[in-house]
Amino acid sequence: MLWLLAGMGLLLAAGGLALSGILGSQLRRDYDAALIAKARSLETLTEERGGKVWVEFSDKIMPEFERRENPDYFQLWLRKGPVLERSRSLGDHDLSRAGGPLDRPRLSDVVLPDGRRGRQVEISFQPRSEVLEQEEETEGRPGASDDLADHGPRATLAVAHSREDLDALLASVQVTLIVAVLGLLGGTALLIKMVVGITLLPLDRLAHQLAGMGVDSLGRELPREADAPAEIVPVIHHLNALLARLDASFVRERSFSANLAHELRTPLAELRAMTEVALKWPDDGAATLEALREAQDIGAQMERVVVNLLALARFDGKQQTVSPSEMRLRELAASSWEAFCPEAEARQMTFELAVPEPLRVVTDREKLALLLANLFSNAVAHGRPGGVVACAASVTGDEFELRVGNFTDSLTVADLPRIFDRFWRKDPARSGGRHAGLGLSLVSALCDLLELTKQASLADGWFEITLRGRLSSSSILHPSTASLAAAGGRSSGFAIQEAT
Repeated sequence: MLWLLAGMGLLLAAGGLALSGILGSQLRRDYDAALIAKARSLETLTEERGGKVWVEFSDKIMPEFERRENPDYFQLWLRKGPVLERSRSLGDHDLSRAGGPLDRPRLSDVVLPDGRRGRQVEISFQPRSEVLEQEEETEGRPGASDDLADHGPRATLAVAHSREDLDALLASVQVTLIVAVLGLLGGTALLIKMVVGITLLPLDRLAHQLAGMGVDSLGRELPREADAPAEIVPVIHHLNALLARLDASFVRERSFSANLAHELRTPLAELRAMTEVALKWPDDGAATLEALREAQDIGAQMERVVVNLLALARFDGKQQTVSPSEMRLRELAASSWEAFCPEAEARQMTFELAVPEPLRVVTDREKLALLLANLFSNAVAHGRPGGVVACAASVTGDEFELRVGNFTDSLTVADLPRIFDRFWRKDPARSGGRHAGLGLSLVSALCDLLELTKQASLADGWFEITLRGRLSSSSILHPSTASLAAAGGRSSGFAIQEAT
């Protein structure tokens, strides 16, 4: 409102000044024209007779030169001579006289003899005479007397008039404009206040609705009022989206806390039971040894949970950096699979590696190995016994794909949106197993770090996770394979290239 009022005030002030200037200029021109006309009237009353110049002035025709209060003034001189005539109102005073010839009426501001501010016009002319008129008639053309003008006496006439009425009129115009500008500004302020107040009512109601919301009401959408201005509708839409994200975050946080407590409570209870058994029969060496082994396994399980949580925290906090290096993708995938061979053999699962030998990657070896390890661990732990775990990679244009898949009997398409959630398990009771549901969460965090996109799919019991990314334009490519990386692609933390 303040900026609007300031802008309107400047516009109105500029308009008022312009209008005042135009009106003042026009009034001054009219005033000067009237003053020149009065001087021309006195000029017509001036004539030459017998070598002398006379003014046939009558106070009945022009009484303003004879009145005592606020009179007008005139004075007549020969071009090179004394004063010929003056108005009675001048008394012993003289009007100012400019030196030199006057080609046009000269106007100036003066102080009148009685002390008032006035305006004076001064003209130079050739008085009319009977001789000149006869010669003009003899020449037979109008204006012939102008050719003889320099042969007779030339007169200078000054007429002065008070300008107090003009100044008062100009002052009243300026005051009127100032009052009008202030009135318009005040009316504009009231109008803006009323309009802004009415249009801000939906925002006020929205603010009250937001003030009354809490953690338990984040899932409720803000109502879209029918009279809401078009500018407010996108704000309501984005606020509803934000509230939905906040509600989902709080739900995940509560689920995270409950799942973490469950994951730690079970091994802690088992660890306590093992120690109680060992303390109850301290002389049974075999039982004590078995208890210690189980306690060691439980400790390792808890350690994996804590390590994974710390890794997720570092990835979320952007505390990890990518240290790219060149490596063979097939060799890295094969070495990552070796750690899961015993468990896969126990479940009679086979491994199919469909990564071409020439393909190499330029990325962070440690983080890519961790990503593959979590994918293989998830496939072995949750895949169909006696099934297949497949790993394949390919390059299409300026993009690459890395796929890891396995058969499963436990998942449905409805489970795919929650695959990468932390601590999520298909079994809500979270019974058994050494996995806490953090493996694919780590995969998701590593994909963000290496600038890869991820996608989970399920078709006919075949569950597959596909990672995609653009080839890095800054990668070190061999000349024969430079065409695989399209120019202009954005740099990513992962690149696939083919060896020569």
